[in-house]
Amino acid sequence: MNIIAIGAHADDIELAAGGLLADATQAKHKVKMVIVSNSAYTSFDGSVQRTKEQASKEARTAAKKLGVTDVNILDFPTKNIPYNSTSVETIDSIVSQFEADVVLTHWPHDTHQDHRRVSLATISACRYLNNILFYEPIKPSGRSYQGFHAQAYHPVSEPTMQKKIASLKAHASQYKKYGEAEWIDAIVARNRLHGFELGTSKYAEAFEIMRWTLDFRKALL
Repeated sequence: MNIIAIGAHADDIELAAGGLLADATQAKHKVKMVIVSNSAYTSFDGSVQRTKEQASKEARTAAKKLGVTDVNILDFPTKNIPYNSTSVETIDSIVSQFEADVVLTHWPHDTHQDHRRVSLATISACRYLNNILFYEPIKPSGRSYQGFHAQAYHPVSEPTMQKKIASLKAHASQYKKYGEAEWIDAIVARNRLHGFELGTSKYAEAFEIMRWTLDFRKALL
């Protein structure tokens, strides 16, 4: 199976689907990560918080912690990723060349403009594909007027959770920005809650379904 995860910034994918991707690579599925922005950013006073070179290095190191070696980092501007024919056609080309079976991307009601636009561009680009899941958003971009619906779960074991934590810590700039250990604790707690909801594993990652195809002809063979 070919699984492609599309995120706006370095660390977005690992936060929402690090466990799923780690398990997918372990099971010998083909996994690709696409980071749409260069992920460089400055604060309001103009001081540089992360360069695109730093973001790229962190992203590739984090991906390796999950067993993912195929990472495509685009160069759209952080905080100003467009939703237009350029972004749609770029994503369409990448997804088509990868021959994706499953697409993971941002929830379209996310309050971060980059997340929302990447979601919409991916939806447009993948209009012919049958298996699309949305990431669960995290604070503050998940604080929306519309609630996220956890409709699909991926069970996450303790060893896989440790891989996910290692991948998040590899994003040193983000780890420092969001409170270090408290940031990790919040992610682990959310996945622990979903594990309790699922009832079959200690941890789980949740996704909202845009479109999913069940072929019971194959399931019953």
